[in-house]
Amino acid sequence: MLMRKAGFVEEDFKTKRMSAELVIHSFGDIDKALLEAVRQAIEQRLHLRAVTGESMYVPANSYSTQRGQCRSTAFLTELSRLPSSEARLGITDVDFFVPELSFVFGEASRERRIAVVSIARLDPQFYGEPADSGKLTRRTVTEVLHELGHVFGLDHCERVDCVMWFSNTLAQTDRKGLEFCERCAEKSLLIKRGLSSVSNAK
Repeated sequence: MLMRKAGFVEEDFKTKRMSAELVIHSFGDIDKALLEAVRQAIEQRLHLRAVTGESMYVPANSYSTQRGQCRSTAFLTELSRLPSSEARLGITDVDFFVPELSFVFGEASRERRIAVVSIARLDPQFYGEPADSGKLTRRTVTEVLHELGHVFGLDHCERVDCVMWFSNTLAQTDRKGLEFCERCAEKSLLIKRGLSSVSNAK
């Protein structure tokens, strides 16, 4: 018996996932066109086989009534509970924070090969501006590439035009753009080759 969940056939997803290197999960209701744009960007820019997985619930224990935001680390915990050998990416529209910062666009764990990104503050409507799907998609892809860079071994970069530059503001996200500098691109390729060698040897 086939189980339908989140708009796809579970058996079909399992077949696709067998060859995937990264699975993307939405936490809550995220526009499918945005998820597909992210998936394509990952394949084109990181050369990883990516698929969209099942939608997940926003963790109830992530919300802080004092701050009116959600702890990003709680989303990482949910992703880490999924039985899988692939890297995992979560995308949500709730506003993220970590205790030492007022907000974050995302968070990653290199050891667990998981990352999460919030589109809340990437959306022009968050600032009372008109909706702009193109701007939202570009910002989301930028932060996704940044967090996945951490997953695959990259640290923050000193070059302000590199996607691995740490964005403390939205203006910095817009300025740095989508590209890895030469040093980060070379390092990420070497790391990915190493991970693939380990995976193929299992």
